[in-house]
Amino acid sequence: MHALISWRTVAAGAALFVALSAQAAPITGLFGTGLDGAGSPVPGAGTDANYTVLETGAQAIVRTGLPGTYFANSATSQWIWQQANGLPVNVTRTFRTTFDLTGFDASTAVINGLWGVDNIGLDILINGVSTGNALPGAVIGNFSSLHAFSISSGFVSGLNTLDFRVQDVGAVSAFRAELSGTARAVQGVPEPATPALVALALLAAVGAARRGQRR
Repeated sequence: MHALISWRTVAAGAALFVALSAQAAPITGLFGTGLDGAGSPVPGAGTDANYTVLETGAQAIVRTGLPGTYFANSATSQWIWQQANGLPVNVTRTFRTTFDLTGFDASTAVINGLWGVDNIGLDILINGVSTGNALPGAVIGNFSSLHAFSISSGFVSGLNTLDFRVQDVGAVSAFRAELSGTARAVQGVPEPATPALVALALLAAVGAARRGQRR
């Protein structure tokens, strides 16, 4: 009886370990705009550590003197642009951030976020491929609030790029995004002394004990 109880207990523990190891974990290195490398807000006119303006090759800058119609900055994201004063205008700009999926199963990755732009959001691209997300029309609603988007395909193992293509048609401009994401860890052969191997060893021991009791 004791051996049977142990067998069931260990089997349940092993199943729980497998289930927990298959759960999605947060993707590290995903940051909203206007933050430093640790995810804290950068002062106005400071350099965004995580977003590059592809057309210039320089890091984006945190906006200053925001119009009152803009959705207010927060601890999780701020408005950025090529220059702190919102210039140049009447241009198209691409803001790129990168993140690493090494150790994750890229097919299970999902990114959810919010974005806003003055004035038009042309597209969001994952590794250069369009996701179909857009904020069309040069309307106040594109920067008076933030708009949800989700990406669940197009990811690759290792380094990934996420691009936001935006267009300005006004006197000043800005872009903003907030990001979060999850993915499952790659399920490989466990290293020695991991819980999975310990559970298997216990199962084998209990099985041997049960066979001994039958003799």
